[in-house]
Amino acid sequence: MVPASRPDPGPVVAPPGTRLLLAAVLLAALNLRGAIAAVGPVLGDVRADLGLSAATAGLLTTLPVLCFAVLAPACAAAGRRFGPGPAVLASLVLLAAAQALRVLDGAPVLLAGTFLAGAAMTVGNVLLPAVVKAGFGRRAGPVTGHYTAALVAGAAATAALTAPLAGALGWRGALAAEGVLAVAAAAVWAAAARRTGALAAAAVPGTRPAGTGPRLWRSRVAWAVTAVQALHSTLYFSLTAWLPTLLADRAGTDLAAGSLAASVYQASGIAGSLLVPAVLARRPGQAGIALGVAGLWAVPVAGLLVLPAAWPAWAVVAGLAQGAGIALAVTLVVLRAADADVAGRLSGMSQLVGYSVGAAGPVAVGALSGLTGGWTAPLLLLAAVVLGLALAGVVAARPVRIG
Repeated sequence: MVPASRPDPGPVVAPPGTRLLLAAVLLAALNLRGAIAAVGPVLGDVRADLGLSAATAGLLTTLPVLCFAVLAPACAAAGRRFGPGPAVLASLVLLAAAQALRVLDGAPVLLAGTFLAGAAMTVGNVLLPAVVKAGFGRRAGPVTGHYTAALVAGAAATAALTAPLAGALGWRGALAAEGVLAVAAAAVWAAAARRTGALAAAAVPGTRPAGTGPRLWRSRVAWAVTAVQALHSTLYFSLTAWLPTLLADRAGTDLAAGSLAASVYQASGIAGSLLVPAVLARRPGQAGIALGVAGLWAVPVAGLLVLPAAWPAWAVVAGLAQGAGIALAVTLVVLRAADADVAGRLSGMSQLVGYSVGAAGPVAVGALSGLTGGWTAPLLLLAAVVLGLALAGVVAARPVRIG
């Protein structure tokens, strides 16, 4: 690790084609959660049409998250072998094809297409930080914030549009139509690759010593960055899975109110994801931001514990927290990495561990609720996770670069 005060090797003056590259990055980010968010609004129709069990239906959202964890190292390796630019372009093409494929037949094809869509989204999750690091240099932090905002916005917009599309096209047509955005992103990405050297610069493999990988896994700061991703993911996926049920049990809400709370929670994430780049523009340090994100998470967890009747306020603040949290997690990867190659490796490490832990969060929360017959113990567990997030964030914000 070296001091972060060392001048960033990235460009200070925007090279030709940077605006097109920014458009390509934002369009790609819009696609990185849509295939998951699109399933919820039509899940009832899908189950009725295909006769899916509850367990099989659950795989439609669980499979992509498992891909985010298990396939992250392979995606990082693909970025080093072929270059982040070409790998992301190929993933966008695969994503469009997978979204069309999964509606063509029954449950096996639906699950196979969902797996391929998860694999394609994992490529973008892992490699976009490397592209941003190579293409935007000292502006990589704010740009990372904007693309995480696009990621959250893509999920919210897809969730909102899928039901109307299903009303006009049926559930198969609605899910397939989501692939159109991936086609558009691929076209802009290909154009950006032709007009700017940023993707070519990001694509040069072998720029780091062979021992970089092992050193990364022994780095305290790298593990702190990974812990931020893991603990934030635990909070996000736990509330995503259990918020409506928790409110029904603790606040007596009905199905409509629970659905509204879930929608507010997701939509508020758009504003939350814009908080991190806005603060970074005024204050380059990240320790205060990390503590602020943890503080945002603490409010809804404590509120649901002591005053669940005020759930509309807690849903809004939780949304701000989850949007700011993912922006912080991805921005830390970019800012702590010494160059694009390390950014790709650190992104792969943080997502392998982070999404593995995050996927286990809802299971642990549900099991604890079942064992204790309530939600006090699960909420206290989430409060402990918030504390861990604050501690990890402070360490991850140390002004050093890994590499």
